[in-house]
Amino acid sequence: MLKVLILGVAALAISACSDKGADADGDGKISDTEAKAEMSDGGAMAMKPGQWEVKISFNKIDAPGLPAEVQGKMKEQMAKGMTQNSCLTQEQVDKPGGDFFGAPAEANCTFQELKRSGDTMKVAMTCKPAGNMTIKSTMDGKFAAETYVMNIDQSTEGTPMGTVKMTGKIEGKRIGDCPV
Repeated sequence: MLKVLILGVAALAISACSDKGADADGDGKISDTEAKAEMSDGGAMAMKPGQWEVKISFNKIDAPGLPAEVQGKMKEQMAKGMTQNSCLTQEQVDKPGGDFFGAPAEANCTFQELKRSGDTMKVAMTCKPAGNMTIKSTMDGKFAAETYVMNIDQSTEGTPMGTVKMTGKIEGKRIGDCPV
């Protein structure tokens, strides 16, 4: 389950730009080139560069393949959330690319929707990290200079416990300058 959470964190906040969406050629797929063009079209993000702390937590979890006691422990742990830190550079703020908040290549993610209008965003993506596992996520939220909040709905198929559905929140805050 921790692997699913880590992939959820990695995939968590992929943003995009413009009102029309990123699928410029209309083929139903958003390529890296389209994502970069969409991100650049929106200009600089309102976020300040520096060290950012990101917390992801889930307040609703449906894992019918787990015994009730195990599911209860999982819900308790996921409600506490997981926190990670990362450095956002001035270049990333000034010229955001498709990987602005992207998932690692090994998560094998594709986008079905990618939109940013001002400081709000909406994302739909599917990741296929390994084996038969498929993670489908939808996210929407709002960014400011030193904080952001996104809602996330995630469904993970191909786990030993069956399909796991989770609903939660991703919260980011700037905590200072990047370490030297």
